Amino acid sequence: MKVLIADDEEHVREGIELSLDREQFGISEILMAEDGRQAMELVRKHNPAVLFCDMSMPGMDGTELLRVLREEGWDTQVIVVSGYDSFPYTRAAIQAGGVDYLLKPFRRSDLEQALTRAVTVWRERESSQRVERDNGHRLRQADALLDEQKLAVYFKGETAFHEGIRGLFYKVGLPADAIGAALVLPRNRMGLVEQRFYGDGELLVFAVNNIAHEALKPYGAHYLCRLDDYQWLLLTSTTGAYAAGEHRRYMDKLTQAWRGTLGLHVLIGLSGAAAAAQSLPQAIGAARAALWKCDVLGTGASPAAISSQGKEPPRLTDQQILLQTALKQDDRAYAAEIIRSFTRGLREKGSLTMKELQACTVEANLLLEQASRLKSPGHAAPDLYLPLWISDLEEWEKLFIQHWWRLMEEAGSEGIHTRGIQAIRDYMHLHFQEDLSLSVLSERFHFSPQYIAKKFKELYNTTVMTCLTELRMEKAKSLLVHTEMSVLEMAEVLGYADENYFGKVFKKQTGLSPLQYRKQQRHS
Repeated sequence: MKVLIADDEEHVREGIELSLDREQFGISEILMAEDGRQAMELVRKHNPAVLFCDMSMPGMDGTELLRVLREEGWDTQVIVVSGYDSFPYTRAAIQAGGVDYLLKPFRRSDLEQALTRAVTVWRERESSQRVERDNGHRLRQADALLDEQKLAVYFKGETAFHEGIRGLFYKVGLPADAIGAALVLPRNRMGLVEQRFYGDGELLVFAVNNIAHEALKPYGAHYLCRLDDYQWLLLTSTTGAYAAGEHRRYMDKLTQAWRGTLGLHVLIGLSGAAAAAQSLPQAIGAARAALWKCDVLGTGASPAAISSQGKEPPRLTDQQILLQTALKQDDRAYAAEIIRSFTRGLREKGSLTMKELQACTVEANLLLEQASRLKSPGHAAPDLYLPLWISDLEEWEKLFIQHWWRLMEEAGSEGIHTRGIQAIRDYMHLHFQEDLSLSVLSERFHFSPQYIAKKFKELYNTTVMTCLTELRMEKAKSLLVHTEMSVLEMAEVLGYADENYFGKVFKKQTGLSPLQYRKQQRHS
């Protein structure tokens, strides 16, 4: 919170400044002005929460300053500092502007009371405006999501083109013709969401969209639409400066930006020629055909070289009996090793096209469906499937193992599982400073992330991440009080890669920044 003091007398400005308790009122900066004109410039630049204002100043006086302040719509709370002789007209100005006042010479207690009232009003208005902004943002988000879902249905060929679709193209800023289509497959999506975005998939999409906007805005209109978690469709106008022949070059530039900024790796399939809105489903089909030829192992081999190798990938159905045996014996480690052995065979092939990986995905989903029926007759598990367009073999392997563990968890021994969750909690108490996530705990204890999250909440009435945060914050409090460790060093020790994020988490938990907490505890 910023405070501005406007008075032509230096000793008055200094007196007010010395009377302000920065820590008590949360004042981050105190600004000074010698007259109304200078004060107005500082208001426009800094938008202070509170203005202490003398009425008798050279040039623009207090009355004129208040008038300009209200005309321009600033929410700054004004406390007039007035001499007794000018009090009658000062009081009238106060009543008109809805501000507080102090008579010179003022007592410190009077200033604190006036400032308390001003800060209270300012915070109430800020809170109200924040709620309005948040509500407006949520409504815009919901509207944008609905538009995206409507367009995704059309792009997937599930509905015919109609005037409503044309209107959506206009709404998102795309032309009805000359559109370039690029199908984007995020390869390490799951790892990024867990490790960099703390489980928030929407935050990843927000960051991806922002980078796309920055990279492509010089070249024309563009729109990113999620067909599902593993298929993103990037549409771009191919008119004007962004010519169709440059499509690949700008897609390469964008993929480099995603990789450099977020660590996101993608596969890109281009439609070739530009298309009109009515023929985009066909253009998207061409982009998919291009993706089928991509090498998901990242060897850099050309489609011709891949096809010439002639070595068939291993068949997952050959592992069916072994996987069913692991399922019957509730042997998680054995199931994981069978699947890892299979993916090692895929890597040893040397190259693997997207089309070949999709064939493995179809087999995997068939095995999951059959095993689900065997484990729980008459009860299917519809969410146990691998996305068809998952394009990273490591992520494919991890997800398949987790799904197999979930089949075991549905019919396993409750007592054994409870002891497993208790072991996870004990492990977190000893290793909270490490890079822990549901995925990491899943790998170590052979439970699916979904099961850990569910059972942990049932047993301890809190989430895994909340428990982890509380453990880290307790340690942070101790380090702040008993050591001279910097906030950066503390963030690294406690497992936070970002100092600012650590500070935000700490303030959310305690209401104070780390340094404010250290100062408060050492002076209490």
